[in-house]
Amino acid sequence: MFTLVTACMNREEHLRQNLPKWLGLPQITEIVVVDWSNRRFLGDLRSVDPRVRVVRVEDEAKWILSYAYNVGIAAATQPIILKCDADCIPRAEVLALVPETSSFYAGNSKSGTPVNKTSVNGQCIFRKAQFEAVNGYSELIRTYGRDDEDFYDRLIAAGCARREIRPDLLDFIGHSDEARMANQFADGQTVLSVEQTIQRLPLYHEMYNGFLALNSTWGPGRARARYQEVRSEDRLTVLRRDPSTEIPVPIEIHRDARLFALRYVAAQIANFPRKFTDRLDEQACLNLIVSRTKSLSANQPKSPARRGHSSRQPAMAR
Repeated sequence: MFTLVTACMNREEHLRQNLPKWLGLPQITEIVVVDWSNRRFLGDLRSVDPRVRVVRVEDEAKWILSYAYNVGIAAATQPIILKCDADCIPRAEVLALVPETSSFYAGNSKSGTPVNKTSVNGQCIFRKAQFEAVNGYSELIRTYGRDDEDFYDRLIAAGCARREIRPDLLDFIGHSDEARMANQFADGQTVLSVEQTIQRLPLYHEMYNGFLALNSTWGPGRARARYQEVRSEDRLTVLRRDPSTEIPVPIEIHRDARLFALRYVAAQIANFPRKFTDRLDEQACLNLIVSRTKSLSANQPKSPARRGHSSRQPAMAR
């Protein structure tokens, strides 16, 4: 009845630790693992249980959640999807949450924050037909943040009521902010340029993607990424994405989303009022952010491992 869909890029220790626990959940008929160019081929996971299927996407330089989960959910054969990140451990009670045709379930970071489980926000249960009706995750969102909330917003707009997965029904393997963002970048740099510094700020991407989601259209009229089949065998499909089919973000939306995000980050990181940073141009924002980021890095220890990750959801301006 349920297909559990998960995706992994170089975080296989979490996946291998949790796979036996997922297989012990009642009503899990199938597990689809998306191997998003993991350094170590994950096809061996099929030997754990005949319910495990692996979709391998080759030649991807960085992690893109929307692409990875879209290709995994499209491969699912069951009518109900449990989207579960590799570090998440759902309890058996989660499988009692069966969505109707006009409802879906999702974690809520507002409920999870008091118990240090903000990453509940990315876990959800929905019907595959609902996923297809809104064309899945927006493939215009290609960096960390707001991908799940945008998906939920479009389900709600399509007439589906959002119901909550309580945070006590979801546990997580602790990991640091550095580990969470490690696969977002392909440059491998340790001495960062101004732009590389900005690109490593989760809040920047959350604000950029939030603006993008509000000011661009994703739905059934958009074509999802196309893949070429490299090979197929028992419960394994190896694909390669065709980058020529990627939909470009219009330059004017990119420009406005970038400035909106830079102004928001500048206000937060410098503790300045928005009415001040909203008057800054791009270069002034960059100078302020980089100077404050370097100052904070020099005076604060690295963030510790924790059970969940941040999922800020501030209001977005059109």
